Amino acid sequence: FGGGTPTLLAGEQVAAIMAAIREHFSLEPNAEVTLEANPGTITARSLAAYRAAGINRLSLGVQSLEDKLLRAIGRVHTRAQALEAITLARQAGFDNVSVDMMYGLPGQTTADYLNTLEQLFLLSPEHISAYSLILEEGTPLARMVARGEVRLPDPDAVADMCDAAQPLLAQAGYSRYEISNYAKPGKECRHNLTYWANGEYLGLGPAAHS
Repeated sequence: FGGGTPTLLAGEQVAAIMAAIREHFSLEPNAEVTLEANPGTITARSLAAYRAAGINRLSLGVQSLEDKLLRAIGRVHTRAQALEAITLARQAGFDNVSVDMMYGLPGQTTADYLNTLEQLFLLSPEHISAYSLILEEGTPLARMVARGEVRLPDPDAVADMCDAAQPLLAQAGYSRYEISNYAKPGKECRHNLTYWANGEYLGLGPAAHS
């Protein structure tokens, strides 16, 4: 469940979708069922409902653990909410948690990025997706950059962030199995692996791709 913010759906709605999927498709008993989640839109109650509906993997769009950087890219959550989201996920029974992180953010330094990763390691998510910022046309951030109101790190600085993170992630037990994805042993995302291997997949929903 991804694209946009699927955690705007109530647990009952996710359960109804899962029931329809089970009615029309055959799911393997150990199927990986991932829900993308914005830390600012989840609660202990909603996470418990998602888990009860059959979601067994959570992908949290944390992006950064620095409030100034989260504000710079227009995220609705704070550092405290991001950390709480991981804790709440554990309490709801999720033993497979992925966290999205970003580098190359406005005003971000290599030290900022590595500090965020080290904070993240303390919570031991099973999977980390690390992406460089890509400006999307038409977004407020893209307009601010175009007007010169916001400056992004230059490409060399962005590359330095990526390179500096590699040994840190490896030392913490995360292997790089795809360009932007790192996982603990056996926790590689099956969805990502299918893309990477150019496998077949079915996308359902508005503007979904197959």
